[in-house]
Amino acid sequence: MSRNKKSRKLGSMMTVLERKTKKQELLADPTSKESRRKKAQEQRKKHQAVADRKRDATMTAQERDTRAGRKGTRHGGPLADKIRKLNAEKREQEQAAEE
Repeated sequence: MSRNKKSRKLGSMMTVLERKTKKQELLADPTSKESRRKKAQEQRKKHQAVADRKRDATMTAQERDTRAGRKGTRHGGPLADKIRKLNAEKREQEQAAEE
């Protein structure tokens, strides 16, 4: 007895042809595995060339930050601002207590 693969049929005659989705269609859908994989691959950190690493080693931290597009301060952000504000208030209280 031979084993035949079951096939879907419309009615009794015509077989439904299920075509495989094209890669472009899969990449257009943001929830598909292929598009998520491609996005992750693009966002993955690229390795620096040896010449760039040598040049960056001789730069100062300030130059590296400005070159990378950062503000120019090593420690920026809302938490750093909050800490600076609290420290300034503490200094003012100490000065007021001394006087």
